[in-house]
Amino acid sequence: MKTIKPTQAVATILSRYQRRRNCQVPVTATDVYADTLARVCGDDVDLDPVERGLIHLKRQKVISGRRLVTLLARHQREIRPE
Repeated sequence: MKTIKPTQAVATILSRYQRRRNCQVPVTATDVYADTLARVCGDDVDLDPVERGLIHLKRQKVISGRRLVTLLARHQREIRPE
């Protein structure tokens, strides 16, 4: 397994995975349902394109659950610096 360089942005890593696998992130009926349910419940949950892309890669079994969690945590640190 390759290690991810800590200086690479998660968006760059995601785009490389997508180029290699030639996949785009579709909007599924489940995604629409989850967004609608969250909005009705009053939750303000909105995934950005990078988060949606990572979840799609996990659903397609391109990345492991551990890699998903690592990349999501790293993405959160990138977009919400202290």
